[in-house]
Amino acid sequence: MAQRRRRSKVVSVRRKRPINIDLVFFGAVAVYICVICYMGMSSEHIAGYEVNAGSLSVNHTYTGFAVRQEKIYSAGTSGYVSYYAREGERVSGPSLVYTIDEKGEINSQIQQNAENVDLTDESFSIIRSTIRSYMNEYDPLQFSGVYDFQYTLEGSVMDLMNQNMLESLEETEGNSMFSSVYAEDIGILEYYMDGYEEVTVEGMTEEMLDPAGYEKQSLKKELIQAGEPVYKLSTSEKWSLVVPLTEEEAAGFQQEERKFMEVEFTSDHTRAWAEFSVIHVGAAPCARLDFNNSMVRYAGNRYIEVEFLVEDQEGLKIPNSAIVEKEFYLVPKKFKITKDEEEGFLKEVYDENGQPSAEFVVLTLYYEDEENYYIDPKESDFSTGREKLPIGTYLVNEDTQERFQIGMNRTLQGVYNINKGYTQFRQINILFQNEEFALVEEGTKYGLTVYDRIVLNGTSVDEDEVIYK
Repeated sequence: MAQRRRRSKVVSVRRKRPINIDLVFFGAVAVYICVICYMGMSSEHIAGYEVNAGSLSVNHTYTGFAVRQEKIYSAGTSGYVSYYAREGERVSGPSLVYTIDEKGEINSQIQQNAENVDLTDESFSIIRSTIRSYMNEYDPLQFSGVYDFQYTLEGSVMDLMNQNMLESLEETEGNSMFSSVYAEDIGILEYYMDGYEEVTVEGMTEEMLDPAGYEKQSLKKELIQAGEPVYKLSTSEKWSLVVPLTEEEAAGFQQEERKFMEVEFTSDHTRAWAEFSVIHVGAAPCARLDFNNSMVRYAGNRYIEVEFLVEDQEGLKIPNSAIVEKEFYLVPKKFKITKDEEEGFLKEVYDENGQPSAEFVVLTLYYEDEENYYIDPKESDFSTGREKLPIGTYLVNEDTQERFQIGMNRTLQGVYNINKGYTQFRQINILFQNEEFALVEEGTKYGLTVYDRIVLNGTSVDEDEVIYK
């Protein structure tokens, strides 16, 4: 009998796999990166900006309201009207402005004769000379010169037509149905009205500063009724332009004590000097420009665009996004004292028995005017976390025993300085401002200096907020 094989009693044991250190390490790193990315995406970034000195290019182009000495003249009789003087032309007593034909027969005859104008050699010579002058002085960058050239030629042709018409008028003398009307005064002739002819600078309203909706009515008609307006004269070279300003611009010009202003009219790039003053039209601050010339060039316009030729201001240039407004308590200067070489105030406190006493408290000063210091309402004691001057607190003057209750406040414009790693409000005086940047005064007591670092987005932080760099 074959010998049975002996069964093996060896039991296989499943081994535990060793921990993969590399996998754990890289897994932890991946989790850390995900957490950092999430925190970076979900938290608000606080960016800084370094303050530098410089100038600010400010757009000083404005649209102003023209105030002139103007008078409207009306037709004495009804009939068909023909005009003989050119708009924008200076006229006087001998100048024929228009004629009125009550039936229209003579007027038609004159118009037919005017169409048969024969130019003489002398007339052609004048026109050729005008064209040569324009070609010699042509500037492709001054397109407005094209219109001046057009008006000059039109004026020359009008003069020729008027000569022919005047010859025809001699044949109508003695006709009671036909009358010639001459200028009643000396001035610049216009054939429009807009209802602002009698307005003075003192009588202006805020609505007049806005050109939107402005309309003017042409006075030129084929048939006119007696008593209807027929032409207008601007009778004085002295005229004014009233230009709306912002509050900051008005304050800046007043601070300069400017008396005169050089301007450039954008329509034809002509420059002129004017007496300058800051006035108010209603509640709107405005610049008043008083001219002694140039009226004839712009008599046809009520709203005129000009550019103030002023030098760019120098100061500290900061982005508008950094500017914030903050409220402060106002504390009279007479309550400030010095104790142990520290400046502060005495506030009234009470013990357990209700007995009053004075406690010295050091406070940060953010600004001062002639009478008051500006104190942060939320300034706290670092040891207790309590506000140093809760609303309603009384300050005491030891010398006079006078008391002052905290509560009166005022708003200041400023930025948050982060030179020390936390936010500190700094007051600013804005000189000029455009859409992106503001130019602020340098060297103010509680303000900024060159190379200060400020929060780029001022509304994203509060006072004494720690900035992690």
